[in-house]
Amino acid sequence: MFLRELAWGVIALLSSAALAWADPVAQVVKLSGAATVTRDRATAPVILGAALEAGDRLSTDANGRVRLQLIDGSIINLGSQSEFEIDDVTSGGPGTDREIGLELVTGALRAFAAPATPKSRFEIRTPRAITAVRGTEWGILALPTQSDVLVMTGRVGVRKNEVSGQSAISLTRTLGVTVTDAGLGQITRWPQSQVDALLAATDVPGPETPFDLGQAPSLNLTPLPPAAQPEKKNLPYRLQKCLDPDSTNCSRGSDRDQDHDNDNDHESQHEHDNSSSI
Repeated sequence: MFLRELAWGVIALLSSAALAWADPVAQVVKLSGAATVTRDRATAPVILGAALEAGDRLSTDANGRVRLQLIDGSIINLGSQSEFEIDDVTSGGPGTDREIGLELVTGALRAFAAPATPKSRFEIRTPRAITAVRGTEWGILALPTQSDVLVMTGRVGVRKNEVSGQSAISLTRTLGVTVTDAGLGQITRWPQSQVDALLAATDVPGPETPFDLGQAPSLNLTPLPPAAQPEKKNLPYRLQKCLDPDSTNCSRGSDRDQDHDNDNDHESQHEHDNSSSI
């Protein structure tokens, strides 16, 4: 058992080391409270200035908030009790072509999309909605049953997160929409109190470090324990079924049942012999 756990730990450490060579796509430029990052099968506390890679997942605690700067110059403010994943980020820098896909699993964020070329893509997904922009500022609240989208400046396209054939709607400044399993709700102009609440939920207090991936400190990644395997119950043999219905090498009864069947066979044979002799 010890050798197996040790071997798993060595493999996980080697995997983490290999992943460390991936190109960074974002940097933590502001941090308030506590947050964690999960990369492959390892996790670490988020630290100010840390570089992040595609595939990283951030989780903030009850007081944790994070500001990220992407390599294209865009900014993401992540509120407390949120889960956020960097799916893919490709960019040659501010003002160039880009392909960005992010995911807000739950919680709140505010995004500031930097200007880019017209053929660029910048999407943020939630379990209910997909938002797409070019250069704008907007906020998202991802809840278990719905996603709320609000535009501060610019224009944002919003559609339901599924292949439904439903076309996207376009939101402009101070307009919002709620997306549920039923689809897109009505476009409404949010009251100032609701706008202020979203701004407050996605504000990240504290000092800000300059964006410089070359000076990014290393994350202290710790391998996660192996996933627990489901316990196998030792059921009576007669309750176990053959996995392959065409198999002829599969016993369907318990040993006791088989012995009982064998006894019956012997008794039947004995009766048959006696009847023949009469």
